[in-house]
Amino acid sequence: MYQDDEVARAGRAGSLIDEIARLEHQKVTHAATEQRLEAAKRELQSLQSLQSLQSQAPAPPSGPGVLVHVAVFAATAGAAYLGYTLLF
Repeated sequence: MYQDDEVARAGRAGSLIDEIARLEHQKVTHAATEQRLEAAKRELQSLQSLQSLQSQAPAPPSGPGVLVHVAVFAATAGAAYLGYTLLF
């Protein structure tokens, strides 16, 4: 066996170890990215379902209607007229 063969094998083994380490690191990074992607999808789905539930909920009652305003105005006007006629 030649001494150069041993050096070549050691060099190739070192480069393969480095490549395996780099690929394993990419694999771990990819797994973390996949987990974050799934978490983001679940969060978006929960937000959208919450929004659809809120859109299906009945609208809150609106303020007093026109008839209530007219009745209050008429009562105020009548009270003012009565007060004016009694005072003057």
